[in-house]
Amino acid sequence: MEPGPDIAPYHDRQIVILEREAWADWLDPSVSAKSFIKPLPPGALMVE
Repeated sequence: MEPGPDIAPYHDRQIVILEREAWADWLDPSVSAKSFIKPLPPGALMVE
């Protein structure tokens, strides 16, 4: 997947960042990992 706008200058693929509420689903083998792979909204990450 193409990276979101905050990641694109630093990486060629989208990274996965999980909200705390998604941790249990991430570890559940019955939940598709594809549901977690999506670009973050612009401005969600900041590189210093």
